Amino acid sequence: MRFKLPHVRSVTETLRDLARRRPDEVEAYLDTHQEEWGEFAEANPENAADILEALPEEGAADLLKELDPDDAGEVLDEMRPEAAADVLESIRPSTAASLIAMMDADQAADVIGALEADERTAVLSALDPETAEEIHSLLLYAADTAGGMMTTDFAALPEGMTTGEAIEALRRLHDELGSNLSYVYVVDNGGHLKGVVSFRELVFARPGRGLDSVMVADPVSVTTDMDREIVSELIHRFHLVAIPVVDEQHRLVGIVKWGEAIEAIQAEAGEDLAVMFGAGEAETVFTPVGHSVRMRLPWNIFNLAAGFVTVFVISLFQGTLSNFAVLAAFMPLVAGLSGNSGAQAVAVTIRSIAVGDLPPGREWRAVRRELAIGLSRGVVIAVLGALVAATAVVLFPGESSGVTSAQMAIIIFVSMMIGFLMAALAGSSIPLLLRRFGFDPAMASNIFLTMVTDAVGFGVFLATATLLL
Repeated sequence: MRFKLPHVRSVTETLRDLARRRPDEVEAYLDTHQEEWGEFAEANPENAADILEALPEEGAADLLKELDPDDAGEVLDEMRPEAAADVLESIRPSTAASLIAMMDADQAADVIGALEADERTAVLSALDPETAEEIHSLLLYAADTAGGMMTTDFAALPEGMTTGEAIEALRRLHDELGSNLSYVYVVDNGGHLKGVVSFRELVFARPGRGLDSVMVADPVSVTTDMDREIVSELIHRFHLVAIPVVDEQHRLVGIVKWGEAIEAIQAEAGEDLAVMFGAGEAETVFTPVGHSVRMRLPWNIFNLAAGFVTVFVISLFQGTLSNFAVLAAFMPLVAGLSGNSGAQAVAVTIRSIAVGDLPPGREWRAVRRELAIGLSRGVVIAVLGALVAATAVVLFPGESSGVTSAQMAIIIFVSMMIGFLMAALAGSSIPLLLRRFGFDPAMASNIFLTMVTDAVGFGVFLATATLLL
């Protein structure tokens, strides 16, 4: 049974969605429909990759081995590196190497970098020396740098060439470079980057003109050790399809494509979210359990210590709580509202740092802004909270023995006002202080914030109650 192309996409999308719910059924179906599986992978490697990611590693490995090597390479290109590595670890190193050889070098390096150390060595040893050397050179760079993002497949031509000669040369490179022909980079005899010509400009230039007369000299470039956030920002700022990567001698060594920049932005956002709550910045669902435990446990211990700070603050007012039990019902309200307000301030501050809107000289301005917002919102919420608390005391006098509606209103108003102001101060200051001391601004910001808002919220609430009652 053969499918027409429009139907292939529809069928693979259906299988992808089903694989995420009932992977065993999809695996059994594809095992008995090998010809259709080959058609699916050839026509739609993106959905085929999603299907394999949803299946158990051994089943996915069996299906991957059934594909034509070129198709298998394209499917692996579309898989997340960690997921692809898990599948390849279920395959003999020699077979895994033959599939990796079909991948783009940059994607292959990401996958091999995600393999266990012994498996990585075995696969690299099974590759042909030229491919292994190319992949090994990419593995030397950290994943979060331009070197770790770049591909070494790019079009570079000597500056003495004419546009007509350049077009002929590019025709010969077309099958090898594919989608990497958006720009043509001009280099000197030593491989140093001199300029860039868009493929469109090259096509419409007169054949006899020299490349140096149509190129943009000294184009925007990045070094191999530049952080991926800066690389992505430059691609976005200058509306580039790709950006050249140079070494310390300004020799062209690769390019970073816009797709890699998008992936980098997504990765940075995910890492910020993870570290904000104390998880490992590079942790995924594929991270080994032991490694995840080691990354999270220190913050759990810190969170425990922070919780004891709050317990200590509450214990100082044990007498007040025992005499006026109704206070215990209102305590979480104050801490919860101020905590939510502080989390909003943290989110805005971290985002501003990430997109470059908050250079060191503007830190105090950002804190003042959050304090003004905290004061404004604090007044509104404190008044509403005080009215609700006073009404509750009037409606349920038996539950509020010893506390008048006016006293409860004052307690709620004062504690919420101070709580909102402290939440604004902590929420805006914690990421800035972390950055000042050289740490990731998002690093466990939520844990630090919770400690401050809980301790201050409960402390002010009980201290105000102790003074009034």
